[in-house]
Amino acid sequence: MGNEKRNFDISGPKHLKDIVDWNNADYRRSAISSLVQGVYVLESERENSTNAQPWYESFKFQLVEPIKRDDQSIFGAIYKYIGKYPAPDSDVLPRYVIALRGTVDLKRPKIWGIDIMMDIKLLLNKLEESSCFILATDRVKRLVKENGAPNVWLAGHSLGAAVALLVGKKIIFDMECYPEAYLFNPPFLSIPTNHFLGDGKVKKIIQTGRRSVKAALTVAAKPRNSQMKEHFHLLSCWTPHMFVNPGDVVCREYIDYFQRNIRDGKIMRLAESNSFGNLFNHVVRWKDLKNATHLLPSAELIVNHSCPGPNIDDNIFSPYYHAHDIRQWWDREVRCQSTIYNIARNDPQPTTEDP
Repeated sequence: MGNEKRNFDISGPKHLKDIVDWNNADYRRSAISSLVQGVYVLESERENSTNAQPWYESFKFQLVEPIKRDDQSIFGAIYKYIGKYPAPDSDVLPRYVIALRGTVDLKRPKIWGIDIMMDIKLLLNKLEESSCFILATDRVKRLVKENGAPNVWLAGHSLGAAVALLVGKKIIFDMECYPEAYLFNPPFLSIPTNHFLGDGKVKKIIQTGRRSVKAALTVAAKPRNSQMKEHFHLLSCWTPHMFVNPGDVVCREYIDYFQRNIRDGKIMRLAESNSFGNLFNHVVRWKDLKNATHLLPSAELIVNHSCPGPNIDDNIFSPYYHAHDIRQWWDREVRCQSTIYNIARNDPQPTTEDP
């Protein structure tokens, strides 16, 4: 099964092999997610990466550089587009894509262990201290300086999406430019209470208390709120593309996050944009929030509403695995709903049923 997953002709979007249509959102989603899959394959086949080539060459990209950690494991890749451009200054396709993978499976215990340590850093809001973030940021800054921000796109899946999100924020704060970002199943660092508590009164009481405490922490941080608002304003001009599945416990809270923030008032929108840990660190420990994962006022949220396939391997975890799997995003039968949210403007904008 592992070899089949890595084989483009078996698991990849073969239906797009002879098509080039960057004006089509479905094509862009499939192409960029395939580039991310190429990083997974590059890491799993470091000695012989022939299986990785179709994942990027099928979309007219060439591998410029694999991005390696100190242990020589590959966690990212820089791809260059070598196909034809519809126009000299076209903004619907990139010249370069920096793609970052997520956590590998247990079949590679050494690499998995290193990835898990990064997952822990993510949970502790310390991902910006990781070598992956530092290396990726360095590569992106160099490419942006040489080619301009519109020509450099970020992409990542799961943990890689979290790193790409932080890299994007770093570029915005340091260079005041807004790179395109495709984030597949990005982790949301909060307990998904909406799904565990049902629809009763207990849920409403807990949610109300939770939001009140967060609002109080935000008010307590008022002396530093001007800095938070400045970061909030800068980020509100950025609209990363975030691909989420309602069945994925890792990322599905983003759906409630944006819908909830659109309904709430000014203080609550600022409060809900941060986790308890972020707000506590800001109030008590005076920690800067600009790299906090939850500080995200706008995004295009693309939700996979496709019905899950049959549970062919009879495993109770299969639905959760498939909901988090990168392969869903190039599936020919995927059905998505796309909505652009901007908490600062307070106006959700539905776009298409199948982007």
